Amino acid sequence: MEIMTMNSINVNVKGTTKPEVLREFADMAFANGKVSDAAGFYQDLCLREEESTTGFGGGIAIPHAKSAFVNEVGVFVGRGENEVEWDALDGAPVHCWICLLVPETGGQEHLRLLSQLSRKLMDPEFVAKLKEGSEQDILTLVQGVIS
Repeated sequence: MEIMTMNSINVNVKGTTKPEVLREFADMAFANGKVSDAAGFYQDLCLREEESTTGFGGGIAIPHAKSAFVNEVGVFVGRGENEVEWDALDGAPVHCWICLLVPETGGQEHLRLLSQLSRKLMDPEFVAKLKEGSEQDILTLVQGVIS
């Protein structure tokens, strides 16, 4: 299966808090067959957030978790109207997310995806398309980075 598809994108995230947004990603991952248990994956995302923030800055966060509940590697992108407090590195709220799903044994893949995406988030053109582009734009953009 592909790491990312059109079903991996939600440009209408409803959550107004970090837990609500993480729950949306866990439910989306379950609905797409990427995780075996939404509640378990949600807990793993929350545990990762307790370690340190995934708020990258500039309104973007990269929530991620290596988890026993992940069936296969996946990347999900979400964007919403709500400004969500995320304890981001720049102190600004977040309204755009790139969620990484990696099986517990996928250490190298986890680091590769994080590294590739973090580098691209320094590119203003990439960030603008991520924040304002259509679902197809986002799919093409992110697939170009992770493939």
